[in-house]
Amino acid sequence: MSDISVIGLGVMGSALANTLLQNGYSVTVWNRSIEKAEPLAANGATVAASAAEAITASPATIICIASHEQTIELLRECASAIGGKTIIELSTGGATEAEALAAMLAESNASWLLGIINAYPTAVGNPETVLSIVGDVEVWNKWEKAIKVLGGSSTHVGTEAGMLAALFAALFTTRQGFMFGMIYGGLVCKKAGIPLDTFVSQVPVSLGVLPSYYQYFADTVPQRQFDNPPATMTTYAAALDDALSTFKAAGAPCELPQLFSDLAHRGVDAGLGDKALTALVDSLGSE
Repeated sequence: MSDISVIGLGVMGSALANTLLQNGYSVTVWNRSIEKAEPLAANGATVAASAAEAITASPATIICIASHEQTIELLRECASAIGGKTIIELSTGGATEAEALAAMLAESNASWLLGIINAYPTAVGNPETVLSIVGDVEVWNKWEKAIKVLGGSSTHVGTEAGMLAALFAALFTTRQGFMFGMIYGGLVCKKAGIPLDTFVSQVPVSLGVLPSYYQYFADTVPQRQFDNPPATMTTYAAALDDALSTFKAAGAPCELPQLFSDLAHRGVDAGLGDKALTALVDSLGSE
């Protein structure tokens, strides 16, 4: 019997399996396209003839394929091998699919952990890499060491399967907020005749402010401490109005700054003008 199995040997799955091998784990691997297993076999992995054989070979199996739905389909094909095993699923999908997967595994008498790999394959195994994991705490405790081989800063973030999709959506929206902010920033600069390389050279100046924005959020939201902020919602609304006015004057698309302004004014209209902008987490969440 091997220490752990890995199913799904794309770029990420192969990185996971190789990292485990390099850290002294015995690993069984399987992939529908068997040729993807050959480099891992050369590095010491055992190649299973089927997904069921891979699951049977180890107490835990990491599955890293396209989606929760594909994982459910694959596990149905080898249902007799699942009982008593732990499935560590690192694919993607929504809350409904994650909950369906967890329910299926529970019905099959299997334990489970679901995770997000917050890194590219090249960063697997690094001390700072994070796998965000949900599932039963006892199961996490049992497999924490192996998971932290894959990402040294990995953490348990919840117990319910659907929590993972919500966390992904939250983190993805945060990142894309910055990306779309740059896109709209580029649009208004282009309309105003500012060279885009000049805009790009100034983006790091804004990046320097991001830690204070994060701290502002961290200091106010978790404990709902929205009073006496360094800048009030009214102040933000006025600044957002100025930015929106500039977009309109330049003839630039302004959907994103319009949204920002509208949200801030909803908070002001709700009587939160003297509160922190982050009070919107409460007010919008209760609408």
